[in-house]
Amino acid sequence: MKDRFHFRQAILLFFCLSAWVLAAQSPQKMSYQSVIRDADDKLVAEQLVGIRISLLQGSPGGTEVYAETHSISTNANGLATLQIGSGNVVSGAMDEINWGDGPFYIRTSTDPDGGTDYTITGTSELLSVPYALYAANGGVEGPQGPQGIAGPQGPKGDTGETGDRGPEGVKGDKGDKGEKGDKGDIGLQGPMGVPGPSGGENQQVIFNDNDEGDGDPEFLFDKTSNHIAVGATSINPSAALEIKSVSGALLLPRMTTQQRNAIDGSEGMLIYNTDIQKFQGFVGDSGTITIAMSEVSAATYFVGDDGVNIDYVAQTFTPFFQGLLQTFEFNVSSLSPGFQLTVELYEGDTPGIGFYMNGQVVNVNSLGWITVNYPPTFLLHEGTTYHFILKPAVVSGNFIGVLRSNGDPIGEHDGGTLFSFNSATGTFNPSLLDDLDFRVKALVNNQGWVNLH
Repeated sequence: MKDRFHFRQAILLFFCLSAWVLAAQSPQKMSYQSVIRDADDKLVAEQLVGIRISLLQGSPGGTEVYAETHSISTNANGLATLQIGSGNVVSGAMDEINWGDGPFYIRTSTDPDGGTDYTITGTSELLSVPYALYAANGGVEGPQGPQGIAGPQGPKGDTGETGDRGPEGVKGDKGDKGEKGDKGDIGLQGPMGVPGPSGGENQQVIFNDNDEGDGDPEFLFDKTSNHIAVGATSINPSAALEIKSVSGALLLPRMTTQQRNAIDGSEGMLIYNTDIQKFQGFVGDSGTITIAMSEVSAATYFVGDDGVNIDYVAQTFTPFFQGLLQTFEFNVSSLSPGFQLTVELYEGDTPGIGFYMNGQVVNVNSLGWITVNYPPTFLLHEGTTYHFILKPAVVSGNFIGVLRSNGDPIGEHDGGTLFSFNSATGTFNPSLLDDLDFRVKALVNNQGWVNLH
């Protein structure tokens, strides 16, 4: 087609001409059919289309001797059927065409959207003129032309009604059942085939790489030690699993607390808990573990009693395991050697109020982590809040500095808060975002998940 629009397309399937002589007079009509398709080559089925028919004399660009327009609907197969001579006449007259003065060409212009915006044009030669039309202009019938190419098969017609069932024939006699033959002997086993070639080299893991199986020089397995190396060219005898990479990291399983608790945990498992954004490990049946902690060394709080001002702190905590208290540790940043500090333990979430459990006087003589030991008699319960109070044991001009967080970064212990004592009011003031640098360790006798940082 010579005037092809970018979003529509029509394909002419066949062109049929017919004419009849009725009462010695020829109807001035010709039958025409076309299959309409869009730009994606899909049928324009059961849709109104606009078609302009032009008859050209002499050549594909010759004089237009007749033109008419049609607005018709396609069928379920996209087929448009019309009669040339029965449309809305634009120019000329069918009965004034001298069919003997040919050749003649037919040009079709189509608007698949049903209007008059004809975007698809095709021109074909009118190879034969119906005899009745030719004779109407005084022409002489020519010899019969060769048979044309068969048109496409039409749609399948409706299935006819089922006929009456004929009479049932007489049932024949059942034949005799033949005897079953004896089972044949099992044949001899054939010889084993020659082993195929082994892919890769020793210790290299073979896998399918785009339908090609071969060994990877940096994916190794030692069957003797069951050690694996990824990204390395040799097995490390001390590493059960080695991942050698400068472009990626080891990614542990990531899950919520609910998903973690659905796992049948085994000692030594590691995960990343997305609810609290911490790495966690599954501990064994028994042993001393850290059950509460914060290690954000960002600021210093000074503890002392000079007879006028008394300054001291309290730290609440909530164990995430039940166990017998073993030690309480705090971090010292500055001191006067021999400083005496009283460490008191209470059950309750409000410092100074609650059930008193124990008190000890500690001599602080060094910087860093100071450990307070306890006999295994104080059972700390999971989910219960406790607090330690650190205050000077004697009145002196000396002070001790203990480390703490300062809001940025905040403290690490989700179930605790740092409090400072206000000597003017005799009450404790909370620092809700802060924690003392502290560790609480207990002897536990059950399995469970613990924070690793």
